[in-house]
Amino acid sequence: MHVDMDAFFASVEQLDHPEYKGHPVIVGGLSSRGVVATASYEARKFGVHSAMPISRAKKLCPHGIYVYPNMARYKEISHIIHKVMEEFTPIIEPLSLDEAFLDVTGITHKFTGPKALGRAIKDRVFEETGLIISAGLAPNKFLAKLASDLDKPDGLVVIPYGKECESLANLPIKRIWGVGPSTERRLKDGGFTLIKDVQALPDEKPLVPYVGNQARRIWELARGIDERPVEPDRQIQSVGNEETYESDVEDPAVIDLELHYFANRVAKRLRKYGLMGHTVSIKVRYNDFKTVSRQKRLDSATDQERIIYDTSVLLWNKLMRERSNSRPSNRCNVKRIIDSTIIDNASDRQLADDREMMGAAPLPQFDTSVLDMPHNQFGYWVSQSADFQQKALYRTIYSP
Repeated sequence: MHVDMDAFFASVEQLDHPEYKGHPVIVGGLSSRGVVATASYEARKFGVHSAMPISRAKKLCPHGIYVYPNMARYKEISHIIHKVMEEFTPIIEPLSLDEAFLDVTGITHKFTGPKALGRAIKDRVFEETGLIISAGLAPNKFLAKLASDLDKPDGLVVIPYGKECESLANLPIKRIWGVGPSTERRLKDGGFTLIKDVQALPDEKPLVPYVGNQARRIWELARGIDERPVEPDRQIQSVGNEETYESDVEDPAVIDLELHYFANRVAKRLRKYGLMGHTVSIKVRYNDFKTVSRQKRLDSATDQERIIYDTSVLLWNKLMRERSNSRPSNRCNVKRIIDSTIIDNASDRQLADDREMMGAAPLPQFDTSVLDMPHNQFGYWVSQSADFQQKALYRTIYSP
């Protein structure tokens, strides 16, 4: 089963502000560089949607109610909804604040059928929060997520066992999980417009020229085959920070400051969760709206700011060389930077245990939790190095 809150952030704002009900509500960054996080269904009628620049949304819906996100409130409501789901099953895989998978195997017998179970969960969420969810019940995760999206808002769709192919056949090819705009174009070039066009293939081989190593996955999903289990202990895959700038950034000193700032925040969050990252990545959006990313795998996992910063600088310099070679006459103006580390399933702590079991010399150990002791005892500013304090002051005064 997949449950998804309908226009979650906007719905919470309408719940907390009854005067907003029936009006277009847009939640997101309110600066000229901000983006829409969620748009109410009233706003969507004007063409406003998530990830759209706020400036564009205001042109489409100038009379809308624009609200900055209240994440603490959204987390509070999300926690209540999670508790409601636990009344039905302990096997829950949260995907975000507003959606989750539930393994309801073996409990539908308590109801008159899958639809009655879905209705019961929807009713309980409404009783506890006053909010509406859409739900999809199906034999697997792909079909359940698809079902929850078929009849929004306030949807409740069941895809029964044995009806997988029939339910998918006449849907557009982009409905297959992971088929984005570029993959959709390639598939259409090959004559695959509807999911039934892929279902007609005896195997995945005809798809290979168009989607490469994704052919088998797409062929299986088109037939409703998805063996992934619901994972209640799903691990964090990455930790990152990002910034979209009010005006373009081109000063190398400011960009260096931003990379230092991101490394500091990412490292502290890694330590907070007891994680270590094996890969550092940066993503940059230029003023021509081209977005590029680069990543580097480290020799060993880390949660240390200096290593993340140094690696980010290496990646940044690589991007700048590539940019200079391709567009030598253009200045490098940056709209947005994302810096993150990717978490492996096995951290260095686990690798150290494995080395010891195999009789190898133990890796040198350093308790990085001591790095956060000054922060926890004296506060954020006092805990930073003089170099970082100087950079942070510069950021406050000069950054966009």
